[in-house]
Amino acid sequence: MPACRVCGLEVAEDQESCPSCGAVQEPVVEMSVAPDRPESNDTVTEPSESDENQANTDEVVEQDPAPTTAVASTETDGKKPGLKPLAESELLSGRYKIVRRIGGGGMGAVYLAQDQNLGGVERAVKEMVQSSIEEDQQRKAIEDFRRESVILSTLDHPSIPTIYDYFFDESQGRFYLVMKYISGGDLAGRLRAAPGGRIDERTVTEWAIQVCEVLAYLHGLPSTIVYRDLKPSNIMLDGNTGRVMLIDFGIARAINAEEKGVTAVGTMGYAPPELFSGQVEPRSDIYSLGSTMFHLLTGADPQNNPLLIFDFQKNPRPRQINPQLSDQMEKILMRSVEYNADHRFSSAEEMRRVLVEHLENLKRGAVTYGVTETPAAVSLSSQAVFCGFCGQRIIATDLFCAFCGSKQPIAQQGVHAEIYRSPLSGQVARTAKLVIEGTSELDAPVFALEKPENLVGRRDPQSNIFPEIDLSRYDPQTKISRRHARIWREGDSFLVEDLGSSNGTVLLPTHNEVVRLQPHHPYMLGNGDRLKLGDTTLHFMKG
Repeated sequence: MPACRVCGLEVAEDQESCPSCGAVQEPVVEMSVAPDRPESNDTVTEPSESDENQANTDEVVEQDPAPTTAVASTETDGKKPGLKPLAESELLSGRYKIVRRIGGGGMGAVYLAQDQNLGGVERAVKEMVQSSIEEDQQRKAIEDFRRESVILSTLDHPSIPTIYDYFFDESQGRFYLVMKYISGGDLAGRLRAAPGGRIDERTVTEWAIQVCEVLAYLHGLPSTIVYRDLKPSNIMLDGNTGRVMLIDFGIARAINAEEKGVTAVGTMGYAPPELFSGQVEPRSDIYSLGSTMFHLLTGADPQNNPLLIFDFQKNPRPRQINPQLSDQMEKILMRSVEYNADHRFSSAEEMRRVLVEHLENLKRGAVTYGVTETPAAVSLSSQAVFCGFCGQRIIATDLFCAFCGSKQPIAQQGVHAEIYRSPLSGQVARTAKLVIEGTSELDAPVFALEKPENLVGRRDPQSNIFPEIDLSRYDPQTKISRRHARIWREGDSFLVEDLGSSNGTVLLPTHNEVVRLQPHHPYMLGNGDRLKLGDTTLHFMKG
């Protein structure tokens, strides 16, 4: 089945437009050519993973399908034929000798080339082709490409790739951007290769400080530049210096303080709420950096649950996902991804200073791993946010916009006093626990029921499911559902209910007969009762 020439997804031969992106498709006869890299982003057989990472700069394409040579089989109404990759050793502009294709997408490609005028020094040549997509899409693609060229040509920072040349091949209808070739990998690749799918706190802090430095530079220019698409795959590490490099300025843009109605572009999960209502500002990049750090430190991909992952009332806090994180890092993450931009760090420079101080404390061991002080609660009723549809300011607790009437996504508060416990104040006492019976461990595993409500089940990072009572390691036959049951407190009593699990929940009371719980029907738990979930038995104890 042929692939869409814009987004790369499969399109049926009889379809005139792509069902995903809407791009008009040309009828073509495809002749297979040996792929220069596999289709999966997880398996790389090219000489260098960094080539793949630097090339992956077109937002519409996250995977690079096997290249094909497309030949028009019918009249194209004056449109150009399909994209034909540049051949090895081909000379561009009488200067740049193509070494190999290192990636790209439906709108063009990126090549490793040698500058013949400078003794064969390696350069990255980014190509954008005037293809047969709809005129509006083509115009936007050209505009983004030219914007990237103009922006990069005016910037001077060690963490931004240097642009060396920009030219247009009129005979082929192709634009070219020649820039510094970065030999290191991107942070998305580092994350995939990291043990446990997470990167240690000190390393991420060091990277984040460098990102803050380049963001502070961009935000401090006479015409403020907001990057708008910060994420792991757009941050590379220079293989020679180890320095963080920010790539792909295709959707970055200069703004002024009064500007509104900016086109909503970015990557869901990393883009802040205000960006999708056309309200772009420097603190939008701070949100994206916080989201990127969250992904690197916890392994939980924000794209899997983009609207609610940072609602910490409904989803796990960073330390619940990765208990090895310090309390201080958790606060930094939660502040940077606040729903309301006014409650984030005021600038990239402020965030950099906080991270520098935190790095020093990490090195000295002056951090904590278990909150002992309760931060002030933040009331949603006093927070102003942007409507996700019309961009007007509304109250965070509004279910519907007062201006356009659109239903709003559930807002989040950021730091909540009630989710922290203070041993000194005794606000949240350990009044009950669950003991896992029948394990091979010397000491029976114990789960304290500290929160007002506790989910029982199996963790699933891909779906952002992290139960308070995580039974994954005690359920080798996977008979326990991800959201199997919940236990909550009402006054001095504890109740349990099955959440419609596949294999059900059985209550073994100390005095009465065995009860198989009906889904979504609460039952009172008594001291000494046992719960059986699959092959796992939990002993409930109060006090």
